[in-house]
Amino acid sequence: MIVLCTYSLSASRAVDILDVARTHNFSIARRDGRWEFLETPELTEAKREIVRLNSAVDILSMPFTGSRRLTHRERVVLAQVVKGASSKEAARALNISPRTVEFHRKNIMRKLGARNVVDLLRIVLRSSRPGHNGLSAYPKFGEPQP
Repeated sequence: MIVLCTYSLSASRAVDILDVARTHNFSIARRDGRWEFLETPELTEAKREIVRLNSAVDILSMPFTGSRRLTHRERVVLAQVVKGASSKEAARALNISPRTVEFHRKNIMRKLGARNVVDLLRIVLRSSRPGHNGLSAYPKFGEPQP
């Protein structure tokens, strides 16, 4: 969550600050005469989620065995799988049905020769290591396709 204020917090009354905090569901405190935002459990979890997503994107940005056989949408679904999302979570994130996620996952596994999701992750993670031989350049994950 990004919070933008159009007025100075230091010039505000405490009651005004607390009203804003209650309305927008974040925490603030006064420290050394200045108002500061406190890290809430929700913000901590959001930061962790961003790190997990960035890790998945970094992994999929590198070519891996069979990556050229996947469609753009399959790579998007694969990013969710690498991130650890269930079919329902991936479906919500991608605004598609869980059955569509399962369909794409089945196609990904077939194309990459994986027997199960653990095998799929092994294939992607092992072959996407920097310095892995025999892989050609591949466009970064998320870039527009030609």
